[in-house]
Amino acid sequence: MTSSQFRDAAVGFLSSRLVDSSGTQAATLQLRPSLQKVHEDLVAVLDNAVQLKQNASLLVIGEPGIGKTMVLQRVLRSSMAQHNTEPGNPTLGAVQLSGVLHCDERIAFQEIAHQLCSTFGIPFSRSASFDDNLAFFKEVLAELQRAFKTVVFVIDQLEAFMRAAKQTLLYNVLDALQHSQVQAVVFGVSCYFDVQDMMEKRVRSRFSNRKVFLNGLCAAQQDAEESHAAVLSSLLHLPDSFAPHEQARVKQHNSSVQKALASQDVKAALQEAVMAGMTPRELGVAALQEAVMAGITPRELTVVALSCLASLEGQGGQVLGLLPHHVAGALRGWMQQLDGRVPALQGLSVLELCMLVAAQRLEDRGTAVFNFEMVLDEFMGAKQMQLGFLWSRSAAWRAFRDVTDQGLIAFTASRPGSRGMMQRYLPAQLRVAKGELQRGLAGHSHCPDFLTKWLRGDALNSYISLA
Repeated sequence: MTSSQFRDAAVGFLSSRLVDSSGTQAATLQLRPSLQKVHEDLVAVLDNAVQLKQNASLLVIGEPGIGKTMVLQRVLRSSMAQHNTEPGNPTLGAVQLSGVLHCDERIAFQEIAHQLCSTFGIPFSRSASFDDNLAFFKEVLAELQRAFKTVVFVIDQLEAFMRAAKQTLLYNVLDALQHSQVQAVVFGVSCYFDVQDMMEKRVRSRFSNRKVFLNGLCAAQQDAEESHAAVLSSLLHLPDSFAPHEQARVKQHNSSVQKALASQDVKAALQEAVMAGMTPRELGVAALQEAVMAGITPRELTVVALSCLASLEGQGGQVLGLLPHHVAGALRGWMQQLDGRVPALQGLSVLELCMLVAAQRLEDRGTAVFNFEMVLDEFMGAKQMQLGFLWSRSAAWRAFRDVTDQGLIAFTASRPGSRGMMQRYLPAQLRVAKGELQRGLAGHSHCPDFLTKWLRGDALNSYISLA
């Protein structure tokens, strides 16, 4: 194999592993210790369901891009390899639903029927009605239990299925676990830590209180196993099984990755990425800064890794491996993408900025989903009602609608077109990263100092004259 062929093969292998979390290449990616512990716990749940006939339901919760989907795909792959020993006659089958694709309950039940039929070799009727698919769902689970087969339901973006009026899908799936004629496991996946509070009472009573939380990365130490540098290193690492007859080149590539990550330029760029990331978290590290900073998630590190591979792919045939300026350039290229909303923030009015900062304050306290009244109460409460003489409630509502029209806050309700007073109670979510908001306030020509202090965490107790 020539140098050019090895480079192309390495780029293709690593790119496939980064993009497709359910592919065979993804199985070679080493999980960081916290994810490995979650993997072992979830595999144990499936083992108990298959071997001991113990039904279970639990929530897998973590911030976006932290690795929830990757871990679950790895769990399904390893459990199926262990229990499905007879080709064409699986003991464990999986039904995977996405809140983006299957939030409509008619489509969801049709997809459940399709996946069950495809997995266990049952004829599928595409023309079946909603009631037919619901009845089929209950009947086929009972038949599978008699054949000693287990079904695992993976419901990604669980919160999307809670927008339905009666949450029929969740109720029927969870209600099935209560019957001895069914052998199944339900994994609910969400980035909302209060997702269980969104469930209807009858759904919540059937869902267990078991939760698995995926921790974020360690931003304090770049050399730790849970650090951003360690994750980026594992994303770019070639396993020994990649090219058994080219071990020298594999070792050369892995050595170049380690040398690149050890360079001061890359460490500085990685630290900048940690500070300017999209997912807010407070880092109390004196060596960095005594400020509220944000963490770059594994998903964003994947984007950086793909950029590194693009640099590797464009090298000449005489060079093998990554160089420090490739990694540093990819990190800084990722950071430049964060500035897309900053110009929009710099053109907002002071009241519109107040709405965004109040929403960010709610998010910092764990309230990721809010409505206009909650945002207004947060702002007015912090000001001890002193700004009530300056801005009316109707003016604040117009400012809130303006930032939603610009995409800085997005309604999450299934019917955001509601009219009248009820629109002020529609659930919404902030679409601006805290790092972007900080830079937007810093570059705003008329931003009052109290807003910057309030975003940093200070209380607003003094009267502000905006004349």
